Amino acid sequence: MVAASAAERVYTAAARSALAALERNLIPDAVTRRLTRLLLAQRLRQGYRPSAPLQLLQLLHFVHSLQEMPIAIETDKAKAQHYELPTTFFKLVLGRNLKYSSCYFPNESSTLEDAEVAMMELYCERAKVQDGQSILDVGCGWGSLSLHIAKKYKNCSVTGICNSTTQKTFIDEQCRENELSNVEIIVADISKFEMERSFDRIISIEMFEHMKNYKSLLKKISKWMKEDSLLFVHHFCHKTFPYHFEDNNDGDWITRYFFTGGTMPSANLLLYFQVISNQQYFPIYCTSHTQFTKHE
Repeated sequence: MVAASAAERVYTAAARSALAALERNLIPDAVTRRLTRLLLAQRLRQGYRPSAPLQLLQLLHFVHSLQEMPIAIETDKAKAQHYELPTTFFKLVLGRNLKYSSCYFPNESSTLEDAEVAMMELYCERAKVQDGQSILDVGCGWGSLSLHIAKKYKNCSVTGICNSTTQKTFIDEQCRENELSNVEIIVADISKFEMERSFDRIISIEMFEHMKNYKSLLKKISKWMKEDSLLFVHHFCHKTFPYHFEDNNDGDWITRYFFTGGTMPSANLLLYFQVISNQQYFPIYCTSHTQFTKHE
């Protein structure tokens, strides 16, 4: 273990003081934005390498490390941080559909609800969802996409997997209110879950960021696919390098309180786990859409 440098110790102390002040609402927004830029710059310095061969070597080491890990780690902490919080809280901070993932704003005047629906329409288009298919929504959250598909494609049978009884209770209530009989919600830890069923389409929205061993995960998912099935995965990513969310110092607030056990994939990371054939990628780096969601 390498001892922290003087600069790192100064940074850690400054980050600790800044976070304490931020949590007490003592820092002006302009200063908060500046501190955020400094943190982002630090992350970029950690991730970028001085040459293309070294950048590739870093990626290959990361890929190898994932193959030595379980499918997911720290699942209990992640569940407590996200999915067992009261649904009433998420009704305050999310859109009407409780879409707990990125949205797509067709234009700057779009509302958050418009953006939720636009993104789900894009999912259905790219996953080639058709009426009458069997759909598996892996990591369905509060059911925004499962319910959207069930309402739009009346003859589809939709199965959602979540890891929270709170989420299942909410989705089941929505099904009763909307008289939907084509939705089934299963509460399970995807890293341990097994079943003897197959589906026409499998969709996973912003769940892969909670995973580690993508090879094992994709092998598991492939068992649930028919010969002509399609798997559609949406995950956030960095355009160049992947990294783990790690709690190494007082500045790692996101890891400690929000994203324990998480992964930031690179845009090309899943290409190194060729388990499912005929992969297609639709890279969209839409920072502006994230900004709209935050400001809505």
